Amino acid sequence: MDYCIPDHAAPLEHARATVPALGRLSEPARQFAQAASLVGDLFTLQEIALVQSVPTLSMLPALEETVAAGLIRFAGDRLTFRSPDVRLALSATIPAPVRRTLLRGTPVPRQGRQPSPETHGARDSLVSSLFLPQDGPGHPLDPCTGETARRAAVEAFSSTGMPRSEAAAVLSMFGHPEEERRDRALAVVMAGRPGGGAAVVAAVVLSNLEWAAGRLDESLRWGHEALRRGHEVLPASWRPYPSLTLAVKLTQIGRHSEAEDELTRAGEATERSGHRRALAELAVARGRLLLGAGRTEAAEAALRSGVSLAQRIRAGLPAAHGLSLLSFLSLERGHRGEAADQVWQARMELLDQPDSFPSGRHSWADFLVATAGLDARGSVDLLVLRYPELLTSSSLFLRDPGAAARLVRLSRAAGENSLAAAVTRRVERLAERNGEHPGLTAAAEHAVGLLYEAPDALEFAASEHRTPWAAAAAHEDLGALLLARHGRHDGTALRHLRAATERYRAIGSRAAVTRVAALLGEGGETPEPREAPQHREAPRRPAGSPVLTAAENRIARLVAKGLTNKQVASRVSCSPHTVNYHLRQIFRKLGVASRVELARLVD
Repeated sequence: MDYCIPDHAAPLEHARATVPALGRLSEPARQFAQAASLVGDLFTLQEIALVQSVPTLSMLPALEETVAAGLIRFAGDRLTFRSPDVRLALSATIPAPVRRTLLRGTPVPRQGRQPSPETHGARDSLVSSLFLPQDGPGHPLDPCTGETARRAAVEAFSSTGMPRSEAAAVLSMFGHPEEERRDRALAVVMAGRPGGGAAVVAAVVLSNLEWAAGRLDESLRWGHEALRRGHEVLPASWRPYPSLTLAVKLTQIGRHSEAEDELTRAGEATERSGHRRALAELAVARGRLLLGAGRTEAAEAALRSGVSLAQRIRAGLPAAHGLSLLSFLSLERGHRGEAADQVWQARMELLDQPDSFPSGRHSWADFLVATAGLDARGSVDLLVLRYPELLTSSSLFLRDPGAAARLVRLSRAAGENSLAAAVTRRVERLAERNGEHPGLTAAAEHAVGLLYEAPDALEFAASEHRTPWAAAAAHEDLGALLLARHGRHDGTALRHLRAATERYRAIGSRAAVTRVAALLGEGGETPEPREAPQHREAPRRPAGSPVLTAAENRIARLVAKGLTNKQVASRVSCSPHTVNYHLRQIFRKLGVASRVELARLVD
């Protein structure tokens, strides 16, 4: 491809007259845009970094400014100018000698490609916004989006021969505060006519509302109720979504086998309908499932497939979701520039589809990338000033079981113990409301262990986390804590750091492997663990309890002495709900049903 660079530069004033927005750019943004004009019609942040000989991440503010000014936009997985005239005007402002110098070593641009004009339009955007868990809308729909939603719902239900009242019932559940939405959805379920599709949608809406409120069992109950009512009553393009949205929730709490079953059902419905947006959503959901199971290579393939299809049909929401997940993978592999590109693509996908209802998952991806090169102080300042919603929503701790621990770790490193305590209390309350979900208890104990430097809590988190990413981080945190306390030859510390390394390596987290290696010595080689001399008496087990862990033994003896859960918690440096969890395990293992029976057995 020709670079279209003239031999004689036009004056900058002429370019500003041709492209008025150019005159409003800061100097770094103008230089960024000029460098981009040298590369070609399509380019990436990495390519511009090569032209300017600067780190990729340093160009994010300039990219944001040029996008906001309407000069540059995203095209698939690359960047492009809003019009050829913009590129030509910018190119003309660069003196010929400077152009030749900058172009040395610049990669040859790829042939331009435009997104396929194929699109499923507003109807398909509405479907996933209705069914898949979002953080909104809890506010009135703007007139344009509201009218688009109304037409899409009427069209969908009319195609099945259902009355328009079904579409009206569906739309009545959106654009209202949470409590009003819940009341309306309940009313639709209770008044749902036999075979009515609106009642199925209402059950999914209730499931999503309960999930956002942190009431997981109730959410799953409504999700199964939607399936019980039958997806066959829905328009064909809507039928995959009751199973798909349930699979997303099951994935987040680590019930991967059940999630896989629901994805299979959703896939069968998708194949029958030929609905391409659902195919994209399904691929992204499968990628998320594989990521949670630690199968990162398969996860990446599924996510890229889903993103590619979503971009071809201009489905902004699934494309943004997949890109956000890919950015997490890129960060874990140490590819910050690639992660930055993916986050920016995700943001632009959402901007190009304003009728979608975005989720906080994109804010979390933004935050992780934006703070990848910052110290703890800068990260916390950015969190509080730019991403405060991450501190107020329980859904973050469901989407990422390691999020609470990460925020507590950052807050403590920045000296913000009150913020660390606030995050810990929030995830503890979520775990207390959902005592039957051990993954949440592990997330809470991970935060508690970091906040109070409690080894028992961190050890519990390392053993109970349902996702390998979070479990590896708990092993690392425990190993680092024990190293700081007992020195480099503490065998338990080294054992946990080795466990963290093995898990990080298995899931392809090269950045984390390097970080843990720095704790263990130069060259990334870990010394053979040498057990420190032990002078503590080995914990005694209650009679007939060879299956109890050391922590369970200790709790069993304290409970047998008559201590309450709160008193036990203060003795073993964990929270009361974790004591309760341990106690249920002890009762089950020993075959007892009360504290009295336990006391008799221990004695």
